[in-house]
Parts: sequence; structure tokens; C-alpha cells
Amino acid sequence: MSETIWQKAAKTLVKISGNPILQANETLVNLVKTLLNEEQAKFITNFRKPVSSLDKLKEKSGMDDNKLMEMLNSIMDTGVIMDIPNNTSDLMDYILLAPLPYLWEYSLIKKNTIEKRRKLAQIHEKMTEEGAELTQKNYEGIIPLFRTQFPPLTRTIPIEETIVVPQEETLPFYKASKIIDKQDIISISDCPCKLNNNLIEEPCKTTDEIRRCFHFGNTGRFFIEHGFGEPISKERSLEILKEAEEDGLVHKAFHYLLDPNKEEEALCNCCKCCCIVFQSYYRGVWPFHTITSYLARVDEYKCKGCGTCIEKCPIEAISLTNGKSHVDETKCIGCGVCVHHCPENARNLEKTGLRNIYIPPLKIIEIN
Repeated sequence: MSETIWQKAAKTLVKISGNPILQANETLVNLVKTLLNEEQAKFITNFRKPVSSLDKLKEKSGMDDNKLMEMLNSIMDTGVIMDIPNNTSDLMDYILLAPLPYLWEYSLIKKNTIEKRRKLAQIHEKMTEEGAELTQKNYEGIIPLFRTQFPPLTRTIPIEETIVVPQEETLPFYKASKIIDKQDIISISDCPCKLNNNLIEEPCKTTDEIRRCFHFGNTGRFFIEHGFGEPISKERSLEILKEAEEDGLVHKAFHYLLDPNKEEEALCNCCKCCCIVFQSYYRGVWPFHTITSYLARVDEYKCKGCGTCIEKCPIEAISLTNGKSHVDETKCIGCGVCVHHCPENARNLEKTGLRNIYIPPLKIIEIN
């Protein structure tokens, strides 16, 4: 089949992603070729928007019902398409997933051969390098675009035991354990960020435990049905959250369609050395953009200036001023990691109401 098909498939993924730095280049084509065969690559070009109904796909592809479902299921098994319930009918709609983070994440945690997983990790590393180069070369021009067109991917959940959030809270910012408690379906899977770093021989500096990602509801169902995750009890999920807390990881909740007014679809436990969100900021690819309802405070009378909070803060929002801990409120994401690990119990989380934290990507290099 013509090379044009692979290029068209890559361009389709770029168009539906909405990512201003994603390119339909050789690297993305290589990713498509690694995940799909030629027939599958041709099929995804039937998507004109991220979400399509079964009837529209049937009309565009010309396939009968059996052939169409066979095709959809084969691509869903790769992590390139996901099915979601239609709001007005008993039928399912189908989402063509954006390459970053979804397509990369789903395909990587699939139980493939170590060779294929390593290739996917290397492709992702190449995409990150290319993204950083594009952002750094066009830094002044692309920053306003990021601010207006790059919504916050996550909201930050304070670690357990730091503050009680009332049940009647109207903003959807519950503690991580409360999110677990209300779920009927929970899937557990490997953290793609930590797995990715293991595969490129840059293992996590924070923890050796890799099975730390939860998915809920329809996404959890999809993960279990298509082999991306396994069902897990609420009791064991809460134990894992506690373990993540002790490791100093940050709880991050992802919502359907990135809308914080919708139900949570995932809960991740993140470190600065692996997490795609943190690392894309530190490597100068795109902004760190999150929403939170909390702010870390310090009791100067208790603070001994030991620096533990500086070491633990994942977004590097803490410094020492006159021998005391100081928090940059414009960067603090309210995760509570510094509170939990302060040996002097000199820190607490203050509930602030909704805060939108936007930090432009680091300016790393000067390119002529």
C-alpha cells in the first residue's frame, strides 16, 4: 500500500489531537507503523473529528456490521481507539485517541513483547526531543498559544490525612481516597511514565514500584476488556495510595474530556523524574498546567530549615529564605507532599478554593 496512507493516518492523529507542537513527521509515522497494519491505518483516516458514531464510521468505511466491529475491536486492542457510551442511545461512540498522552500511554502498557515496548519508548523519547526543540526554537511565539489553547490536563489531589474536604463541596476536588471510594469499576495498570523510563534505562529515582495507575468507570471497563489493566478492589487500591504517599508521589486526577466538572476517569501517582506532565515542563516541551484547591503553608516557628520540603517538592516551588522554608504561591500545586514529609510537622495545607496554576515551559536553550 502507498506510503501516503501512513502519512494520512499521522495527519489525522495530529488534526484530532489539538496539540500545537505535534507534527505528522517521520517519528509519528513510525509510531503508527509500530501499532497498526496498513488496513487499520487506512481505517483511522475515516475520523474527521475525535469522536465518531458507529453509523458514521460504517458510512465512511463502507464496511458491513461484522467487518466494522472486527476492525474497531482490533484497533481498540492496540490502544488507538476507545469506545464510550453514547449519551442518547444504547450504542457506543468511538474516540480516536491523541498520540500524547493517550495513544502513547495505552499502547505502552499493553502486554507486548519487550522489543516492541522498548521501540515504543524510544519513539516517545524522540517525540519529546522534537517537541522540546520546536517549543524552544519558537518560544516567544508559542507561549501565548499554550496559554490560550492548552487546557490543564489534571487537577492535583492532596495526599491522604492532610485536610478534610467537606462532602458538600461543590467544586469537584475530593481527596484521592474519596475518588476511589465512589467507584464501581477500578482498573490498575503499570505507570506508563515509569515503564517508559525503565525501557530507556533511566529508572525512577523515587520508587521501584511501577503498578500505580488507576482508571475508573467506562475507561476502567475499557482497560480491563482490552488488556491494558486488571480489576482491583477498593481495599487494595487504598493500600496502593498509601504506599504512593509514603514514596512522596503526587496524586493527579484526570477527568473525561479534560473537564473537571465531569467524572474522574483516572488517578495517577506521579513523580517529577518520570511523569510525562512534569517532564514535559522540565524538558521545555509544554507548560505545567493544573488546577488545585490547596496551598502549602509553613509555620516559621517550627521550621528548622532542614530542606526536606525543597527536596520533596515535585514542582520546585520551595526555597529557603533566611533559614526558613518559603513557598512560591504562583507555583505551588497543593499536592501535600511537603506536608506529609516535613520532619518538624511545620507545614499544612490551606484550602483556598479553585486555583489555576500555569507555569510556562522552562527556557532551556538559546537557538539562533
